[in-house]
Amino acid sequence: MKIKNTIFLILFIIILTLITFRSSSVSTYIFYPKSTLGSHLFAIESIDTMKFSRDLARDKLYDKSFDKVIDTQMKLIAETGATHVAIATPYDEEFILILTRWVKSARAHNLSVWFRGNFSGWENWFNYSKISRDVHKKMLKSFITSHSNLFADGDVFTPCPECENGGPGDPRQTGDRKGYNSFLVDEYKIATDSFNSIHKSVTLYTSMNGDIARDIIDEKTAKALGGVILIDHYVNSAKKFSNDITTIGKKLNAKIGLGEFGGPILDLNGSMNQTEQAEYVESLLDALYANGSQIPAVNYWTLRGGSTALLSENGTPREAYYTVQSYFNAPKIYGTISDPLGDRIEGVTIKVTDTTYTSKSEEDGIYKVFLPSSYRQILIEKEGYKTVSLDFENNLASTTEKNIVLEPEGPSLWYEFKIFLHSIRGKLFINS
Repeated sequence: MKIKNTIFLILFIIILTLITFRSSSVSTYIFYPKSTLGSHLFAIESIDTMKFSRDLARDKLYDKSFDKVIDTQMKLIAETGATHVAIATPYDEEFILILTRWVKSARAHNLSVWFRGNFSGWENWFNYSKISRDVHKKMLKSFITSHSNLFADGDVFTPCPECENGGPGDPRQTGDRKGYNSFLVDEYKIATDSFNSIHKSVTLYTSMNGDIARDIIDEKTAKALGGVILIDHYVNSAKKFSNDITTIGKKLNAKIGLGEFGGPILDLNGSMNQTEQAEYVESLLDALYANGSQIPAVNYWTLRGGSTALLSENGTPREAYYTVQSYFNAPKIYGTISDPLGDRIEGVTIKVTDTTYTSKSEEDGIYKVFLPSSYRQILIEKEGYKTVSLDFENNLASTTEKNIVLEPEGPSLWYEFKIFLHSIRGKLFINS
């Protein structure tokens, strides 16, 4: 009797297990969360137009032929894979007309806008009279609420880029650290309330020179600014670039983005030919790539004009343009990681060979990784499982779904038994 009961119990377990396997395999459709569907290495990838959108704002105010220049720049920016274009046209009423032309062209090229202008009086642009902090705050609210047609959901707005360059002066010289921090927080709140009042979903980022972020901003301020600080940062090496991002982030307990970066800056890097510039820019992008999951936004300065330009004086792309494109338009590999039974595995490390870039599988074993043109191999690792190495072709599509199976190292007898049941389930249910 005992033997009979044991046999029935074993058969019951086998049937129950097979039914479980069967029910778990009915649907093969995978629902990917929004975080996995994102198609860019950095959520916000931008290229700056300051040398044209700000510096030529008055000269080209009524020059309709300049629209062709604007459109050409927008087309080239869009072709890098950028999500945004940074426009630095002043916000004074005098310049609203040409600012609108820049914004209109951006929309036509499916680019969101990163507003990185300011009021001319803050830094005495175009001979405007100097303005105070209080005046700036009033003008900020008025500008946003009076020109709601300029903005669209998905845009980015920086209330006062490198605020230390104007107003009452650089807090490193004036000693007004408290006033500087308070002003940035006040402006952030004013901009937040103003965009809410016009019902526009615009992301706010505060940007400043790296030294200001390191020496003047405190953790309380960083938290009040959304837990993100953008630095406009130029240095003499990619190593220092990376170290500064890490150091400032730890000090402020905040994510660090790049309001401006690029090269070469002649005083720091010396003169470079096209190839040297491309290699240096790639080293900066590699530093950002290694910290990709922690970098919320990047803005290359600039598209055209100055030593860091991605275009030559005649408007043709330099080698560095294609370097930026390879990162902004980096192909995405995504999918699920599971064991041979189909059980999803979370916390798996995905490493890109020859870099320090890593990613981890999320809940339900879903993962994604981006591969700029220089990188085509990934390693998939987790303790207790055999490491998998995958190589990809150079001509990767913009997105590639690749589901990965990791085999356990030294599986138990029970696991081997489940593998056996898994292998025969199809035969038993083939006609069901």
